[in-house]
Amino acid sequence: MRLPLLFACTVIAALSFAGSSRAETLGQKPSYIWGGISAVPNEQAITRTIWAPGLDDGHVPQGLTYLADTVLVAGYNSADAKVDKGPCRVFSVSTKDGKQTGYFDMPEDCGHAGGLAMVGGGMLVVADTRTLYKIDLRRALESRSTKDALVSVVKLGGALKGSFVDFDGTDLWVGSSEKDATKAKAHRLSLGIFDQFNEKPAITEDQALSVIPIPTEANGMAFDAGGALWLASSNSKYGALYRLNSKTGEIQSRFDMVIGIEDLGFDADGKLWAVSEAGTRRWAKWSKTYPVVFQIDLSALK
Repeated sequence: MRLPLLFACTVIAALSFAGSSRAETLGQKPSYIWGGISAVPNEQAITRTIWAPGLDDGHVPQGLTYLADTVLVAGYNSADAKVDKGPCRVFSVSTKDGKQTGYFDMPEDCGHAGGLAMVGGGMLVVADTRTLYKIDLRRALESRSTKDALVSVVKLGGALKGSFVDFDGTDLWVGSSEKDATKAKAHRLSLGIFDQFNEKPAITEDQALSVIPIPTEANGMAFDAGGALWLASSNSKYGALYRLNSKTGEIQSRFDMVIGIEDLGFDADGKLWAVSEAGTRRWAKWSKTYPVVFQIDLSALK
């Protein structure tokens, strides 16, 4: 039996989207994306998706943290695959409707903004590769800049790199994204570094309270309520989510994830939030289109 052409095309189109996320992606869909988001590994565990902010303008999302029905998303501006840095901006996005609720621009020397962490007292830490910025979040959002909101700056040297950052409730952790497994590490630092080393020469691994090995090509981390360290790792070919022992770095679990997965953050309900750069203007030719902030139900991972 020969199907009418229109009906056949409809069936093919439906099959091509089978297994892809069926829930509506909240927020402002970028104008350069024709269809929806791609089907991705462990999609059954993804409970909400929101278009990452600033996509039409060339924003590449990197850092993420969660704060009371809000995700803060940081990154840099570049639409060129050969340019891996640019002006940095931090956006505030509602997790209820996906709408952007504010933003502020980082200092001119920021080029990547790979990690975000709230550290108490309304203070936000933004990690750039060799710099940690401590920022009064309310003031920054009100003025849309860090001019009067930048509290402290700490430079990193030696083996210390701020590819991403998180806060365990007491101490700050910075991680290094490396292809060489011998260099891939996360260092635990006292929050006191912002008082002791502000505007001083770069601190090094000697100031670290402890250090653990982490998987290669890591891009983000977050501590759950039980103290376990969750870490995202990815490139243009694969994505992975790990659960680590935060004292030893031992890998306890690994789950496949979307390519380009970046930073992580937990909400009050224990759901994990993440963001991917796959499908941004810079990475529009990747095999997956998934430039979204997304919520993960860890209990549904396989």
